[in-house]
Amino acid sequence: MENHPQQIHGEHEQLISARQVSEYYQGPLPDPEMLERYKNADPSFPERIMRMAEDHNAADVITKNRISLSNIIVPIIGQVFTLILGVGGILACIYLAKAGYTGAAIAAIVGSFSPIIISAFKSLQRRN
Repeated sequence: MENHPQQIHGEHEQLISARQVSEYYQGPLPDPEMLERYKNADPSFPERIMRMAEDHNAADVITKNRISLSNIIVPIIGQVFTLILGVGGILACIYLAKAGYTGAAIAAIVGSFSPIIISAFKSLQRRN
């Protein structure tokens, strides 16, 4: 057997090339030309895209309103519960001291005010 280099000579030589075009948009709506192409694919697409963008915008407004409301209400609720905890601790301390349980009275006052004090220290650390 002999080894002969093989040469391949084609009758037709072809150059194949491909080009890929990518388009993207940012925001709730594509540009008008892209909406027109969507309409060519299915006439209901532009209307559905507009409805989807409007629904997304409405949901975004509701979410932002809820966040704003919670930023107002949560600190107030925290302050009210802190007040209740402090007053409850003081009342428990007075009741236990009058009943003759001075050790329990001290434990009640320390137990009710220690979360408040710890919270205050953590708040100061976050600010620094």
